Amino acid sequence: MNLGFALSLVSEWELAGVTDAVISPGSRSGPMAVALGHSTKISTHVVLDERSAGFYALGLSKVSGLPTVVLTTSGTAAANLRPSVTEAYHGGVPMIVLTADRPLEAHKFGAAQTMEQEELFSDVVLFRSSPSIPDQVNKAHWRGLASRVFHEAVSNPFGKGPVHLNLAFREPLVEDNPEITPARMLHKSWYQVHFNSSLKLFEDLASTGRGMVVAGESDQSVDSEVVAKCAQLGWPVLAGPNSGFRWASECSMGSFEAFLRSEKIRELILPAAIVLLGSDLASRTVNGFVAQAAQGGARIVRVSNAWYWRDPQNIVSDFYFGSVASFFSRLGSVGHPNAYLEKLRELDRVANQGIWDSIGKDLSDPLVAAEIFSFANASDMIFSSSSMPIRDLEWFAPLCEIQPKVYSNRGVNGIDGVVSSFHGAARAHQRKNPHGRSLLLIGDLALRHDLGSLSSISGSGLNLFICVTDNSGGGIFSFLPRPVSLEPSQYERLFATPQPGDLEAIGRGFGLYTRVIDDLTTFRAELGVFREQGGVRLIIVRSDRTENVALHQAAFDEGKRRGEVTLGVQGI
Repeated sequence: MNLGFALSLVSEWELAGVTDAVISPGSRSGPMAVALGHSTKISTHVVLDERSAGFYALGLSKVSGLPTVVLTTSGTAAANLRPSVTEAYHGGVPMIVLTADRPLEAHKFGAAQTMEQEELFSDVVLFRSSPSIPDQVNKAHWRGLASRVFHEAVSNPFGKGPVHLNLAFREPLVEDNPEITPARMLHKSWYQVHFNSSLKLFEDLASTGRGMVVAGESDQSVDSEVVAKCAQLGWPVLAGPNSGFRWASECSMGSFEAFLRSEKIRELILPAAIVLLGSDLASRTVNGFVAQAAQGGARIVRVSNAWYWRDPQNIVSDFYFGSVASFFSRLGSVGHPNAYLEKLRELDRVANQGIWDSIGKDLSDPLVAAEIFSFANASDMIFSSSSMPIRDLEWFAPLCEIQPKVYSNRGVNGIDGVVSSFHGAARAHQRKNPHGRSLLLIGDLALRHDLGSLSSISGSGLNLFICVTDNSGGGIFSFLPRPVSLEPSQYERLFATPQPGDLEAIGRGFGLYTRVIDDLTTFRAELGVFREQGGVRLIIVRSDRTENVALHQAAFDEGKRRGEVTLGVQGI
């Protein structure tokens, strides 16, 4: 698939406006050379010496202002580009540097013309990548990679400069009948990049009568004007617990996990445009819905305050780099009939009723998450562990009149260091809010990862409420498909990993007020004491992993069922 990959990259660069490519001859770089040679829009220049080729490309880019492609084969051929790439970096000249490479299995075994090339220009390029060997799995990402490379070279906030793709090819190098991936839109590159000066994007979005916002964790505050603009546009907001939108408003939704599990509902409510704010939600259901909308032709706009290319599903069509406030302020005052928004509000309401009628009042992981979110006010902070706690907040935290700030270590989703992170966050939070309180929702495995940090908490002088949902192991694995080849005992040992040691005794051993709670009344009473007295409290709520999965499933099923009934009666 090497030639299909190369032709797809070249096609995308043609759409972006690349006009020139400089090629130094070689065998391993054959797929890219053939693809560039086939182009009718990119002029190719063959230069024997790679050092000269790099500087020739540099000169082309200096005058054109566009990134020139320069291609070499592997080994010292690639190294000879170093002087020109260094000059391009310090001179702010855009270049797309392509070096061919052997596949990974050829490295470290003395293969001819093979050396480590991934970091050859790491200190003098704005962006670098070593994509996988071209295959059917990564085929959908080829054009996105090419488009990003172009924008990194010309639109990067640090200025224009060189970028590097180290392309490994496996033999046979060039195949017959190559398959080129199609462009996203006719005569348009895969990604469109917008800044504050952009106008067309906002005109298009303001006229969209069926838009939606999906809001995840963000370091930007959300004010009432932003929420009012969403309501004015008739755009529902699927609001994560750490988004700033999780409050009772005309447009915020909190029970979307249930009704989006219905294929019928998803098909009926697909929007024409989705604006993504902050990080992605933890929910696979929501992320799948966004991907489904993209496949149906919806415009997917990612708003980011900084140059950060977040598109793990390869579905974003537009990046807007600027603040959330500036984005919504530029959408104008065009209002739309709110039938779409009203229908989704009704779906959210009936799904919420179905969820909580199913869950009931017995203390459970969903109820604990909802109680903690409801308890906290604007001067309080909630810190959530990754894995199930952040998902339970996302799925079950209610829409509140006053919402706390919610944090979680979701950069790479680890469960290590959560107690220490919470302790540091609480210190900073209560420095700003002397009477504020900090609450931690954490699972038993994440707590055990960071037990040593409990030693410094008891005498911290902070107001800390640590709630541990203890289901004797990694509860999230119970929600994932279990390998059919594993016996239950093997699954417990390899995935669930229950650990020895009584957490209640451990907490008391660190000098913490520790209590095991098994009913809602007592749990609320503990929160009430914490509200009045502050201090440090470690509360343990024990649950069964199997029962927890069944409870979640039943709740979502009931919420989904009621949503389908509502749509069946009233349509959309």
